[in-house]
Amino acid sequence: MKHVFSKMQVGDININYELADYTAPWRTDEPETFLLYHGYSRNMLFWEQWVPLLAAHYRVLRFDARGCGESSLPPAGTMTFDQLVGDSLGLMDKLGIRRAHWVGESSGGIAGLAFALAHPDRLHTLTVCDTPFKRPTNIAATYTVGEADRAAAFAKYGVGGWCRKTLSYRIDTTKASPELCEWYIAQMDRTPVPVAVEKEKMIGRGDFWPLLPGIKVPTLILAGQKSPLAEEEKMKAMQQHMPQAKLVTFEGYGHGINLLAPERCVSEIRQFVDAQRQR
Repeated sequence: MKHVFSKMQVGDININYELADYTAPWRTDEPETFLLYHGYSRNMLFWEQWVPLLAAHYRVLRFDARGCGESSLPPAGTMTFDQLVGDSLGLMDKLGIRRAHWVGESSGGIAGLAFALAHPDRLHTLTVCDTPFKRPTNIAATYTVGEADRAAAFAKYGVGGWCRKTLSYRIDTTKASPELCEWYIAQMDRTPVPVAVEKEKMIGRGDFWPLLPGIKVPTLILAGQKSPLAEEEKMKAMQQHMPQAKLVTFEGYGHGINLLAPERCVSEIRQFVDAQRQR
């Protein structure tokens, strides 16, 4: 068993990460690595249930994105997906990870799309959970909760208070327990307002639709059938627009399947990975 929980300087930030490997100690081959990337203004704790489901067979790398969780605050200024790609690549390089299976939830999947476009040779597969290739237009207005913009909403309610008002868009509250909902709000409230504002602007600028045909990495699209962000028809269009994509829809679920159905998510991913290996 090998388990590392530490921090690593990568470029202009100090990244808080965990690398877990509970594969059999007599195993002679090197296990492949899963890289788990969390969504907007969240942290690596959102993958807690996934580690024991994966780490008996694979190495599992999860980390706090820049400005989130225990990773350091980035310098003030515009945040870009290129920076997120660079952070991930830099951490992989420093840890000696040549290739990985990327799994991203919501905007963490968008970061995965950007990584797959820039560095396809560094990925075995890409899995996106509840990931829109472009934020739905109506969400931008909905997320201001009656204020002039997201920044004004954060100023008035704080990130946690804003999260409480909009929680049903990020997790299916009809399936999530009250305890999970309160934990979710508390975790998002840890994100500093300037980081939340810049990440929101970055996501709002993103439109990966015209770039999807260029993603050659085998891709698994997982989505809740009723997700208000990863809308069903758009997920079908996304799958058809990508050369090596498979879509699995979780009937009856809204957003947040990574938290609500982790066992099924991991099962679908392992089946997908095994199928790619047999090709």
